[in-house]
Amino acid sequence: MKTVIRLAATAITAFSFHAVSAAGPLKVYILAGQSNMQGSAHQHTFSALRDDPATAGLLDVVLNREGDPVVCEDAWITYRTGGRDGETVRQGKVAIGYGFDDQRIGPEYGFGIFIDHAIDEPVLIIKTAWGGKSLAVDFRPPGAGTYQPSANEIERGNVPEVESVGHYYREMIRFVQSTLRDTEGLKKLVPTYDASQGYELAGFVWFQGWNDMCNRHHIDQYTDNMIHFIRDVRQQFDTPTLPFIVGILGVYGTDPDSRKFDKGLPVSEFRKAQFAAVQQYDQYVAARFRGNVIAVDSGPFYDLQLSDIYWKRRLTGNWKQRVKQGQMTPETFQKECDRYGFGDGELTAQEQSIWDRCASNAEYHYLGSGKTFIRFGKALAEAMLQLEKQ
Repeated sequence: MKTVIRLAATAITAFSFHAVSAAGPLKVYILAGQSNMQGSAHQHTFSALRDDPATAGLLDVVLNREGDPVVCEDAWITYRTGGRDGETVRQGKVAIGYGFDDQRIGPEYGFGIFIDHAIDEPVLIIKTAWGGKSLAVDFRPPGAGTYQPSANEIERGNVPEVESVGHYYREMIRFVQSTLRDTEGLKKLVPTYDASQGYELAGFVWFQGWNDMCNRHHIDQYTDNMIHFIRDVRQQFDTPTLPFIVGILGVYGTDPDSRKFDKGLPVSEFRKAQFAAVQQYDQYVAARFRGNVIAVDSGPFYDLQLSDIYWKRRLTGNWKQRVKQGQMTPETFQKECDRYGFGDGELTAQEQSIWDRCASNAEYHYLGSGKTFIRFGKALAEAMLQLEKQ
């Protein structure tokens, strides 16, 4: 069975809280992808949840009585990532700090909180995410075969090195396997882990896409690559029906073509390629690998009001610089502001307040919005729990 899920952005499901328990095997969830799986949302943006009556209740879930971000009672995480400082592994209870830095979150925070609330077994999230990576090259699964460069890559001498193709797929698999094979390490990380009960590989969440979306050659092969990826992961871990979620790129919302900005990016076309992988998956894999694959759209959780402010800041800032350098006249500046509805080009006091409280990064990182990442993480948890019931 395959399903496309577009969970309502404002829906808040009641989860039952449970006492810490070691009942049953350790439930292991793998989260993987690129920078938006890493996560850019700074904790200071959480308060934006209170601005909307439909989401205000979530603030009571993610903040404790003292007003600090909660730390999960029975959900842990081990997180491998990389950046300018090289490869790092962070681990502990699910909390703030498993995003870009120790003040930020990705989807794992909302996912971990709501999975922890919903089940009695101890939970371990194994997260691997590296920024700026493609499925076509960096995470290329074995089943997709040898990477065939485009004519443009050949002409420019920009063909990926053979050893780089699939490198992060292999690193992801290696990190998951080494974590699960290390019984003593699991006991140290998860104090309630009972080796006699063992663990259950309970689900996989994939959230990635920006780098493939920016490359026409990669878009053309994304559907096939994603189908191979899902099947190869299941085969690698010998779990043919492992519940699998494809997080759909949702920058600019569910209808990117209706936006006034960044019209040159083929976001809608790329989203179709992602959805197609889920819709077509069962047609191209052996019977034992079929089913339990769904798509969860991040588009409903993208903050379009915040995006408008982002683009007003970005465009008017660029135009002001051009005026200062004599490359644009003040009259043309105002004409451009009128064209986009930017008034005199200055942020209003209300816009500045919204930006300061709600944003902490750029549009391709979902504006670093805690409101977005928490709700999307919750949606992923709801979808995973739905899959597990099937």
